[in-house]
Amino acid sequence: MDRSVLSLKFKNFSRVEAVRCAENMLSDFQHMHFARYYANPFPLRKSAVMILLFVREGRLKTIMIERTNIGVHAGQISFPGGKSEPSDTDSVCTAIRETEEEIGILVNRSDIIGELPSVKVPVSKFEIFPVVAFVENLGDFVCSENEVKRVIEVDLEDLKASFSIRPATVAGKQYEVPSFLCGNSVIWGATAMIVAELFSVMGTTNV
Repeated sequence: MDRSVLSLKFKNFSRVEAVRCAENMLSDFQHMHFARYYANPFPLRKSAVMILLFVREGRLKTIMIERTNIGVHAGQISFPGGKSEPSDTDSVCTAIRETEEEIGILVNRSDIIGELPSVKVPVSKFEIFPVVAFVENLGDFVCSENEVKRVIEVDLEDLKASFSIRPATVAGKQYEVPSFLCGNSVIWGATAMIVAELFSVMGTTNV
């Protein structure tokens, strides 16, 4: 799948379908917190993540990171990204800045092929705006020692095939959660919702 095909998919995708796929990834834990949020809504801080798409050895891939044991998202597997700053003009600016800060990869605006519907995370009080870029050459990673433990190259077909319902422990309670696997790490919650949106746009909606 090349850039022109991907760009067309992101230009013409169904926002309703993408949101539906994301909502199908909600766990019981998330449903509980979403219900609380909608019953008594409060302002959510804006953030953005970068989905870097590239082709290696004929396979479409992306980059994820394992976060360090510092901060509210300690140890999690996620896309590069973070909270918006007052100087950011939009979510694309946030995603580009955070990607360079976290993994040392400079994405140009000309690399951006689309944006996905935002994902609300009432638990951490963030609204995440996923930005999608297609890059020909990633360059070398230079990771932020405070934020990134490791960079993970992820094959999208393998990621899609890993979908399953798995146990996860949150606040001392165990839940069965829709999830994907990244190596030995379980991806669920907001990142899994974003992945589901990505697959819905790319025509792989059977998750």
